[in-house]
Amino acid sequence: MKENKKVVWFIVSALGMYLAWFILYGFWLSNFDTWLTVKLAETSAVFLRITGYAAEANKSNLIIDGYNLVHVDTPCNGMELMALFAGFIIAFPGPVLKKLIFIPIGIFLINFLNILRIAGLALNAFYSYETLEFNHKYTFTIIVYAFIFGLWMLWVKKYSSLNNYAVTTAPQQQTA
Repeated sequence: MKENKKVVWFIVSALGMYLAWFILYGFWLSNFDTWLTVKLAETSAVFLRITGYAAEANKSNLIIDGYNLVHVDTPCNGMELMALFAGFIIAFPGPVLKKLIFIPIGIFLINFLNILRIAGLALNAFYSYETLEFNHKYTFTIIVYAFIFGLWMLWVKKYSSLNNYAVTTAPQQQTA
């Protein structure tokens, strides 16, 4: 019965955070969304320059050797994925202190992966433009979602109190 309450609490919490997300986005986060998009393009250009490419950003466009290769749009900046990640961790049972540490680290890692993704897409467009759409739509999407799923599983297996509950209340195996 206790496990059912935890599942119901998780679902209610997740729905509540989903509603809060749309309210916050309408009043405040839409400005941050645009800022994040521009910063991702700029940071991806810095990463490419560090690796030896003549890259620059013009607002949310990534340019290599004068070729405008990638336009970072707000749906591709990862903000919704970061919110989804954080919402899952908040809603899932676990110690608050560990959540306060795990969420910022996870958001940082998701953002870093997105910088690598954008730089990778720019290089894909530079060297093999005909494969850009496929890699944007499938390859990088699978990589990013798999990474976030991996972070969730790390939380569930290593840090959540639900996992500790399941381990301590598991029935003991009988020996013959």
